[in-house]
Amino acid sequence: MTDDEEHASLLKTRSAEAARLGALYHETPEVANLRLWWGLCYANAMGVCGIVLVALGSTLSALAADCGTTETAVGTVFIARGIGAITGALGSARLYAPPRRGNAVMVVVLLLLSVVLLYMPFVRDVWVLHATWFLLGACTATLDTGCQIMTRKVHGVHAGPWLGANTVCFAIAGALVPLIEIVTGELFAQYATLATISVLNGAALYAAPHPESPDVRALLPPRVGVPGGKDGRHARGPYHLEIIFGGAVFWLIGGKVDCTSYISTYVRQTGVVAASKASLSVLVLWIAITVGRLVGLQDQINLKKQPTRAIFAHLAAWLLTGTVGMFATAVFPAQPWAFWTGVALYGLGNGPCVGYCYDLVNRMTVATEEGMSIVMFGLNFGASLVPYLTTVIWDYTSSGPGVLIWVTLLSMFIPMPLLVAAAMVGKVD
Repeated sequence: MTDDEEHASLLKTRSAEAARLGALYHETPEVANLRLWWGLCYANAMGVCGIVLVALGSTLSALAADCGTTETAVGTVFIARGIGAITGALGSARLYAPPRRGNAVMVVVLLLLSVVLLYMPFVRDVWVLHATWFLLGACTATLDTGCQIMTRKVHGVHAGPWLGANTVCFAIAGALVPLIEIVTGELFAQYATLATISVLNGAALYAAPHPESPDVRALLPPRVGVPGGKDGRHARGPYHLEIIFGGAVFWLIGGKVDCTSYISTYVRQTGVVAASKASLSVLVLWIAITVGRLVGLQDQINLKKQPTRAIFAHLAAWLLTGTVGMFATAVFPAQPWAFWTGVALYGLGNGPCVGYCYDLVNRMTVATEEGMSIVMFGLNFGASLVPYLTTVIWDYTSSGPGVLIWVTLLSMFIPMPLLVAAAMVGKVD
């Protein structure tokens, strides 16, 4: 085959794929309005997860002080949260499977979450602190896994940008936590505000229609997945792609939680910038993450009918942006300009990456409760294990606070080879 013939064949393949996607995306205005209602509810619920995750990291020093210890000495709370997150993520496959109604499960979890949040400022014992982190890990993992499972259920082929919108709300809500901390300066007021938000989201979900109802389910858009293999699974084996993307989000969210939890401690111990700007560093990080996610969401919408390879290329560019930012901070550890540039570029690059991963999962796999639970297991496990490993290296080796920068750098670099593996398994050209 000549180069011209090969080029013509490639164009024909792309045109056929675009035409197929265009047919799948057609729907009535009534169904679109229903999806909008559900989408906003799930995005807001995902925002609660972002609030809790960032609040735990940013208030860890205050919570540890109330228990008579320090944030690095009590780093085992991340293991407690991780065990809870694993329990919640793995149990979600059964919790959200028929005949249970996903919205009802999420309402119960949101109410339980609000109770635990209200109790957090009154914790005075290290073991009780571990127990509350376990409960919060289980609740948030069950909630964010449910958000993604239900998003794929109700949106079908439209789910890609909505999965990205969930992560945007996660980031926006997370960015509000440092602002609440700066404005109130009061631990109880902060957690009371978070509990109130959780209750309001539960009420919004309670009022929403149930997508599992037979008359509603028949109107939902079709789901998309890879054809071939037993029961519609990919010929290379069950859940291979979900495991790979679970590994990618493990590092992406792990680095984000790690940086959120310890960037202020890094500032105070290294003196790279004034200690009074420690809280500002968390705010800058989450503003950059939010901006990145908003830009990434718009990009995902623009790529909605483009071939899957375009998502891979754009995701690689964002990963490279975050890697360059943290590399600059690692190379010039004593320079304030390198610190602020690195934090901003890392947040900007990391922000949209998880959303792109969800989009790829939705495009390349069949939508099942088990498959999404595997991906969310990776996310929740990374949010606990990576920060814990950082505290171990920080406290028990000579590396000191510099380990935070290197671990954060690795968290952006390691997903790149995993992307290559996913493209090979998914046979993306």
